[in-house]
Amino acid sequence: MVDAARINLPSGRAALAVSVYPAESSGKFAWGRSTQYVKASVEYYSAKLMEYPYPVAINVASNVGGMEYPGLVFCGSKARTSALWGVIDHEFGHTWFPMIVGSNERLYPWMDEGLNTFINEFSATSFNEGEYDKVAQNKRRWVSLITDPSFEPIVNSADNIKEKNITYLSYYKPAVALFMLRDYVLGAERFDRAFKLYIDRWAFKHPSPDDFYRTMENASGENLNWFWRGWFLNNWELDQGITGVNYVKNDPLNGVLITVVNLNKMVMPVVIEITTKSGNISRVQLPVEIWQRDASWTFQYPSTEEIATVKVDPDEAYPDINTDNNTWQVKN
Repeated sequence: MVDAARINLPSGRAALAVSVYPAESSGKFAWGRSTQYVKASVEYYSAKLMEYPYPVAINVASNVGGMEYPGLVFCGSKARTSALWGVIDHEFGHTWFPMIVGSNERLYPWMDEGLNTFINEFSATSFNEGEYDKVAQNKRRWVSLITDPSFEPIVNSADNIKEKNITYLSYYKPAVALFMLRDYVLGAERFDRAFKLYIDRWAFKHPSPDDFYRTMENASGENLNWFWRGWFLNNWELDQGITGVNYVKNDPLNGVLITVVNLNKMVMPVVIEITTKSGNISRVQLPVEIWQRDASWTFQYPSTEEIATVKVDPDEAYPDINTDNNTWQVKN
């Protein structure tokens, strides 16, 4: 079976989305929606990143899980619903990484698989008014997968990574790192501007990791050496904790001194949630620069009543290897 639809591109140019699949793969929960998925994926990335450069986008049902080529992908014929969307979106996402931005996937697999996995989450959230939004929003599902102390650094070439680690270090960990950089370091506006500039600068060229690092720093105005060292150049681990909560002059009306510590080599900004005995909740954000001189930082919070709990990383978003020290709770 073959079906097709027009892809509307930002410049006004059109491309053609085509699906080729056997009759047994058809159906409204399966390949009957393939062309819709192809069209949506290509239109999303064209609008957000750079316009799709090919005249056709062809998806062929196959006995492989997924494989990409310029303008042509093969996806599993038995995939259904969100799994089918996911593989189609991922394989066509490779149009941008590494086909438009031509990184060397043998030397730096994370530069195409990791960046592609990252952009796939936004495409999934956008698709069909959030049809697969719940899957995309659960980014924390990856955190437990990226904290193995036996992992090699992300920047290792593919032939210098154990086969059992390839998926984690090429796909998941770099994607999580980029979410951390966007959500907790740069913010969406600065990150998105820098990421788009990276694509514009290196379209149809061959960037190395340093080119990615430099562009993100140039466009954001931030020195991110600490971030690349912790997430990409080494397999460092993160362990933030709360070690002290003490009222000034033993009176909560005078404020409270809260001490946070960083007990491992990776550093990240600190998010702290403070809950008072009456149930009021507030958050304090501390920049990563607090770790420049010491592994401990004490700050004064202007409390007006007794504190019930203090928790670091309240959203449990960070890959913290020891969450036992993340919460201080008043003793009854």
